Amino acid sequence: MLFFVVFFFGIFSVFEAEAASYERLFYFREGANARKSFFTHPQDIDIFAPQSYQVDENNFLVGSVKADLLSFAKKNKIKVMPLLTNGAFHATTSRNFLDDIGKQITLINNLVLEAKNFNYIGWQIDFEQMELAYRDKFSEFIERAYRIFQLNSLKLSVAVIAQVSENPLDYPKDLWNRIIGVYDYVRLASSTDFISIMSYDDPNSIGPVAGFAWLQKVIDFSLNKIPKEKLSIGLAFYYWQWRDLDSKRTGIGGNEGINNIIKKYPVAYHYSLEEQAPYFHYWSKDGKGYTIWYENGKSIGQKISLLKKYKLRGFSAWALGLELPSVYTVMK
Repeated sequence: MLFFVVFFFGIFSVFEAEAASYERLFYFREGANARKSFFTHPQDIDIFAPQSYQVDENNFLVGSVKADLLSFAKKNKIKVMPLLTNGAFHATTSRNFLDDIGKQITLINNLVLEAKNFNYIGWQIDFEQMELAYRDKFSEFIERAYRIFQLNSLKLSVAVIAQVSENPLDYPKDLWNRIIGVYDYVRLASSTDFISIMSYDDPNSIGPVAGFAWLQKVIDFSLNKIPKEKLSIGLAFYYWQWRDLDSKRTGIGGNEGINNIIKKYPVAYHYSLEEQAPYFHYWSKDGKGYTIWYENGKSIGQKISLLKKYKLRGFSAWALGLELPSVYTVMK
């Protein structure tokens, strides 16, 4: 009998460990669809990351998370890690802030107080639209925040735009110098608890938001800079729409947008094994053809297989309310 009990609990522990083998972070922006997803799927969410706070143009902390969201998260034992953005991703806001060390320290201390007041586990810094010239200053800000957060038992993560190399020529439209090169993966990894790679919006794609081969390149490059236990890959729940005539991107949206389209037009469904992504084609009333690349349970499952293969920390999904219901079948 004792052997049976030990064996039983041993099996249970294996299943429990497997279920918790990767961390599931979901981003949130206020809206009816986002709320519905959050309140419907608490068992699938490890970290709730609302985009709710900003550094404003005067270098002050502004924002909040609504009380009903925090209450629901607490009831369901979901960790809360809000995002802090540089205004609405304003380059001028980030310049002013990163040029003033005193303002940075004041804001970091305010982040600590806010986290303690509302039981946040910490913060994710999501600064975007920063030039390469601010690479060192951004890293130094993160290092300052990390030291103070550690003293206060808070977690710090950073969202970074995906990189496939450090060669500016590998990116179109001078993107390396304008918005991508500012993130020093090595320095940021050494002064954060984890990094969320925005492994979506492939700048060279005329198809899926994140093709499978491109995602593989992002992971391969990132693993040379970031320890695997600190690497969370980004999953995109939104679609891109392309006009067939000239391959121009003409739309972006989520599950609601897809449902509206398939109610209006006959569609032809396909799945690309090369890109590991679904897409469908339709003709609008004006006679123009469009192709929509999106994500479903199968494609998200393939991406989760990658993070399991490399034993990464987990995923960071943008965003609640945009997803097809089928994605939850592969996240159990």
